[in-house]
Amino acid sequence: MDNPDVGHIILHRNTAVQGLAVSATSLNAPKDARKAYEHGLAALHKGKQADAGKDFEKAVAIYPTYADAWVELGRLRAAGQQTEPAREAFKKAIDADAKLVAPYMELGLMAAREQKWDDSARYMDKAVQLDPVDFPQAWYIDAVANFNLKKIDPAEKSAREALKLDPQHRNPRAGYLLGLVLMEKRDYAGAATELKNYLAVAPAADNHEEVKKQLEQIEKFQAPQQ
Repeated sequence: MDNPDVGHIILHRNTAVQGLAVSATSLNAPKDARKAYEHGLAALHKGKQADAGKDFEKAVAIYPTYADAWVELGRLRAAGQQTEPAREAFKKAIDADAKLVAPYMELGLMAAREQKWDDSARYMDKAVQLDPVDFPQAWYIDAVANFNLKKIDPAEKSAREALKLDPQHRNPRAGYLLGLVLMEKRDYAGAATELKNYLAVAPAADNHEEVKKQLEQIEKFQAPQQ
């Protein structure tokens, strides 16, 4: 029956995470804007994308710096193949809150789909700089972009981070990519290990035969070294 009030307790993360999963701008959203945003989320949950889009547009019209609403609007536009309007919405989110991680990730993914590797690497570099621990996918796409840019050392670092943050192997292709990176670095023993691990955790992978051929190629490279 003691008084449970112990005052304010402030929690700090033990990692250097500067980015935000939810924008601080949401705290200052007017009631009508917040209501429209929440109604949009509910419409999304019911599969009513058109209604959700109208709600998010209403939210940002009332409150133009509503970063989370801009992100949801951008995702809807991207899903509807409205590439440039989607890109504009994500950039509006960044303008509203430069520490929000989601718009950088979305822009990086869009650039990767378009094979605009410089843009993809730039946005994903920012995403992992803001939050290096909560988004293994950002590290993976960053590795893909840098690999395509022939920036092998940054690609290796990002691929290793993606693997470290994904102990359950939800994205086994991070290991495959690391294998390709190590092949480029002529670390054939390391490459073989990663490709074998990839086949072990993803036995039904659609590139299974291709990877087996790559392993055979690595063995040929290793023979002269031995």
